[in-house]
Amino acid sequence: MTGMGGWGRFLVVVAWLVPACALASAGGHEVELESGFTLVMRVVNFILLAGLLYYFLRKPIRNFLNQRQQGVKEALEEAQRAKADAEARFREMEKRLAQAQKEMEELKGMLLEQGRLEKERILVNAQKEADKIRKQAQLTAEQELKKAQSLLRREAVELAARIAEALLKERIDAKDHERLIRQYVESVGKTA
Repeated sequence: MTGMGGWGRFLVVVAWLVPACALASAGGHEVELESGFTLVMRVVNFILLAGLLYYFLRKPIRNFLNQRQQGVKEALEEAQRAKADAEARFREMEKRLAQAQKEMEELKGMLLEQGRLEKERILVNAQKEADKIRKQAQLTAEQELKKAQSLLRREAVELAARIAEALLKERIDAKDHERLIRQYVESVGKTA
């Protein structure tokens, strides 16, 4: 048996098992044993059938098994390539994600700085506007004060003139009145 291939060993084992299976299939009933010649003929027929099947089917089966083995090998290689591609894409995505996070941090810092600068600019403009409003209010208050002082002076002059007129009316009589008119006319005449 050492010189036989895998199929040969298989056929020997089957030849030994066929009679045992036949006896076992009797199920405990009394079986009439066949003659040795019939049994040998059946074994020979079986071996011939197995040999013919082996002879005619070995190449197609071998080709099928080789193709199947090649298909499995190719599928494994394809799976390994797909895995390598997926790992490469994963590493690339990790790099992109890290870059995106870095850019987001930079953008956040830039926006915060711009916000701070804008806040300072608004505060400076608000201070300038407040100073401008304060100066305008002070100028308006000074103008109103001058108007009020001028109005008070005018009212004071008018009041003084009324008081003086009233005093003059009380103290000047008809003679003084005529004398003042003459003096006025003479002074107008001299200037003319």
